[in-house]
Amino acid sequence: MPKVIDVEVLFEATINVFAENGYQSATTQEIARRAGINEVTLFRRYGSKAGLITAALAHQLAQAPFAHLAVTDDVEADLAALVQAYAETFRSYGGAVLTLLTEAPRHPELREAMTTLLPNLRNAAQVIAAHQARGRIKPGDPLQLVMLLIAPLLASGLWSRTGAPVPAADLDPKAVVGAFLDGHRRTAAPSTSASHR
Repeated sequence: MPKVIDVEVLFEATINVFAENGYQSATTQEIARRAGINEVTLFRRYGSKAGLITAALAHQLAQAPFAHLAVTDDVEADLAALVQAYAETFRSYGGAVLTLLTEAPRHPELREAMTTLLPNLRNAAQVIAAHQARGRIKPGDPLQLVMLLIAPLLASGLWSRTGAPVPAADLDPKAVVGAFLDGHRRTAAPSTSASHR
């Protein structure tokens, strides 16, 4: 009878080895060792190192806080929750995601792994779109607005990967949301019935 694999342990090991070593140096031998399984099992189940990385990212990101956002009537609270969920997800998986973003152009076999990022971004875009529909955020592409909202955290994360001290490392979600809404909050249209003097 084949050994039962703990996919949580396997996928966590996969993401950690990928984030620590990059694609080329992330060996299936090291992943198997950390997960406590036979390396041959990885290839039987996932076909390739890229297939394993794709499966690991898809599984882990689907469970991350950024995948589970809700919409309420409070735009500021919803956007702060989005920023906080992104920050928490980045703390756990940011190293792997940044590694993927930098290495996918050099390794075409990682292109499928890039698709694992889209469900979370689309989920966040739905929060923006819901508040646009309620007239609380200016019109525009919701996905682009998500990227503008999380840009300060993304930049901080990129900076931290260099090992240098990060300016404003602990970004306050409320401050990030306030700055975003300063430029993207929808204001009431001026009345056209006002008399001219």
